[in-house]
Amino acid sequence: MNLIKLDFSKDFDFSLKDIPLKVYFNNEVIIFLEYEKYTGPITLQYLPNGGIQSLFHGYLIIKVNNGFLKVKKLIYKNITFSSINFIKEVGEINLINQILK
Repeated sequence: MNLIKLDFSKDFDFSLKDIPLKVYFNNEVIIFLEYEKYTGPITLQYLPNGGIQSLFHGYLIIKVNNGFLKVKKLIYKNITFSSINFIKEVGEINLINQILK
């Protein structure tokens, strides 16, 4: 599987659709399999790039340099999760306001 390490310091190319993205959460690899640009409501708090802005409607909403990324499907600890199932597995309290690397 070809992976791209998501560089939160650079603008994200929202035209990417089929290329898995690699990030780190608590020193564990997460691979984003399905994602898209997010244009819905966000919280008013400021988070740096890589921050989990919200869990709106069961999706991870992540701050990138030039907007927000909505993650729909991912791999964590070699298990494939929908975003909502990942949130249930890890727990909302452990995700909100966390910074991915």
